[in-house]
Amino acid sequence: MEDVNEQSAPQNEPLASVLIVCYNRKESLRRCLRALDRSNERGRLDIIVLDTGSRDGSNTLDVDFPGVTFLRMPRNFGATKALNIGIRTAKAGLLFLLDPAIEVLPQTLPKLAELLEQTADAGGVCPLLAGPDGNTIAQVRNLPDRPVLAELWRDPGAIPASVPQPGQALTAVEYPGRRALLVRRSFLKGMNYFDERYGEFGGDLELAYQIRHAGKKAYIAAAAPAVDHAATEPVPDWSAGQRALLAADRLNGVAHFLGKRAGIVTEWILRFSAVAATLLRALTFQDPGFNWPLLTALLGGQKIDGSQSQL
Repeated sequence: MEDVNEQSAPQNEPLASVLIVCYNRKESLRRCLRALDRSNERGRLDIIVLDTGSRDGSNTLDVDFPGVTFLRMPRNFGATKALNIGIRTAKAGLLFLLDPAIEVLPQTLPKLAELLEQTADAGGVCPLLAGPDGNTIAQVRNLPDRPVLAELWRDPGAIPASVPQPGQALTAVEYPGRRALLVRRSFLKGMNYFDERYGEFGGDLELAYQIRHAGKKAYIAAAAPAVDHAATEPVPDWSAGQRALLAADRLNGVAHFLGKRAGIVTEWILRFSAVAATLLRALTFQDPGFNWPLLTALLGGQKIDGSQSQL
């Protein structure tokens, strides 16, 4: 894949486009946007909220943030499609993929942009995340191997994580995720955007692989801190059907990634084993209210793409 290095943006062009995918997280989104408004060089930030069918009023915050572009989708098409819409809408050569739970500091984005441009082998840079209590969060993860991927669809936290070593200016991370990551738009265009066979989950695995495949690295930057409020957010009250759809979407993402990187046989072995294990749980009355809908979703190859009625 060709990696086209873009020059630093002229002063009259945006420093970065911030892409925020949001679904029913109004208060987190409000805090996130307030923090971005306090950023140094705020006038050079192109902020885009990609609302995937929220029903909690998230899509009405444009009244409070007139300098932010809100793109409202009628249904939840999943993060992959939403991000592709955002990439095509963005005005800047640098794209900051941002989760609503992340509260940037005034210097975070300018510093990330500076480091991405000055670090020759950087394919992406992430802020150093700490919780509201100031404790550094574990965010150093390897790109998961097959055994971890086999667990990942059931357990989103299956990838082991560690805290960056104190005193390191830049910490390499194989799997940076997409919760707070600055990348070049040309890099995403070079990989033909995100593969929309992924739904909500899986595109970040692909991005991590492509960064490594291009001979680049993703780094966590100690000089660009941010606060992660994810641990303090209310836990969504998902129904059994919604939880089943989310799990099926993760399985689809993991299986599709495996199919692209290890072959179609590996993909279908994982899909078959997931169906067999879920059927066994359902037949032995282990959470049948969840496992029967999950079995149906797995057999149908369900993913979050706007066709579902649960979200």
